[in-house]
Amino acid sequence: PGGKFLIGDVCFETEEDLKQASERAGDEWDSDEYYIVCERLRRDFPNFTFEKKSFCAGIITLLA
Repeated sequence: PGGKFLIGDVCFETEEDLKQASERAGDEWDSDEYYIVCERLRRDFPNFTFEKKSFCAGIITLLA
């Protein structure tokens, strides 16, 4: 109780952010990788926060 679960990874807030990062990376983009998109997660986990750290990374915080 009162704890936090933090996920720091390559992740995006929206599908549009993911698309823009893919275009920015060009041939270096790993299209075989699964990337976290927060708007997808909110369907099953509505109570979390996302803190963007760069164009392609962030921290997701789930509260206990």
